[in-house]
Amino acid sequence: MSGPKTSQLEIERRIQAQLAALRHDVDHSRSRARRRIVELLEEALAAGAGCPEAEEALAALEDAAEKALDRLATECAFTPAAAMEDSVARAERCAAQAAAIAEAFCAQAVPLLESVKRVASDAKATAGAQDFASRLAAAAEESHAEASETARGKTAAEAVGDSAGAPAADDSAVPAERIQAAARRALALVESPYTLAADRALLLDAAPALNEAGAAQLELLLPAMEANARIMADLAALVEDAEEELIGQGVSYPEGHAFATLEEAAAHLETLRALQAQADRNAYLQACIDAVMAAHGYDIARSVRMGRDLAGSHRVFGSAAGDAGIHAFVSDQGDLMLQVAGLPAGIGAVADGATVALDAAAPGPRGDALLQSQHDFCAVYDEIAEDLAAFGITNTVRYKAAPDAAFCRELREADAAADSAAQNARATASRARERRRKRGGAVARAVR
Repeated sequence: MSGPKTSQLEIERRIQAQLAALRHDVDHSRSRARRRIVELLEEALAAGAGCPEAEEALAALEDAAEKALDRLATECAFTPAAAMEDSVARAERCAAQAAAIAEAFCAQAVPLLESVKRVASDAKATAGAQDFASRLAAAAEESHAEASETARGKTAAEAVGDSAGAPAADDSAVPAERIQAAARRALALVESPYTLAADRALLLDAAPALNEAGAAQLELLLPAMEANARIMADLAALVEDAEEELIGQGVSYPEGHAFATLEEAAAHLETLRALQAQADRNAYLQACIDAVMAAHGYDIARSVRMGRDLAGSHRVFGSAAGDAGIHAFVSDQGDLMLQVAGLPAGIGAVADGATVALDAAAPGPRGDALLQSQHDFCAVYDEIAEDLAAFGITNTVRYKAAPDAAFCRELREADAAADSAAQNARATASRARERRRKRGGAVARAVR
């Protein structure tokens, strides 16, 4: 019986655990590289903030960072192979390449960073010492402008004067060193894209009343806030890497939102990781199916799109000399459907990524030939199940259809409009990917 067949594929737990471990290693290697790149860039941006003389060096640094992050996404993507030793080698290459990309960026960026610091230092020396407490109070005023006008009715400078504990008649009083040190750390957190919203709000609320007592209170709170920011920065790097992987694999995922807590960000990351695990499983299944089909003479494979595309992947297998092949569909849930497909112009005429359709074959000699192909595939199907088992994949048959002229199908390219729509969808996905590569991705912006 070899009409269309549907089965459920399951991967041995041992193999799933190995794939999960490799995915973990790759994700964290890439995340460490991303953090090195982003942290160095953020250090330069902070050092050169408000300094026109540093703009050229900062622009060069931002360009180098964007290129490095782009390389991370394109050169360090992990896809499982049919052989576990090949998967291990791929994971090791991804990790090594990620570290190399970060090293190359740092080698290029450190001189630029030193240039930014030198130029900014000269500019600040000319302008005078920076009053961190005043900047923090100014940030609070900017954040609560309307509230300041109605509730306090005073300027940022007045707020700082009050917070410094200076007598009303002494406008020249300078905040104590302790206030300056606390304000410096608080301001860095206010300006960081990874600071939790609740922590930032607390800092801004405390800014207008920053005095010796307030500085002492901040010294108790700042370590926890800084730790939260570091954890969020790590989560942001992992989320951005996971999104890059899923975009590259054509997998849709729920968009991030404004995370109020670390728990919300971590939960979103777990959602992405579950999708990654599913994508890795399907990539492994596809690699094994490719190997098994090649062993049975279907040694040329094409990834195609169907007009009524379901969530999953479509592959067409054939041989150089054959005018009939096998259409395979693997759903995101691991369902496998195999059916004989006519290839009137041969597998060579099917372009990788093409949008195709399966139409009823014309009755007569062509239909008879495809019906015979269904019978021929009957014996092969059982062998395919045995070969998949050798890769640790169980193939539980759910539905078997007997050969029938009703199942004789010819594969053809879909109409130009459908193919154009598919190309537009791919172009849209590509543009979305480009936007996500920009520094400070969705999580960083949402947290801010």
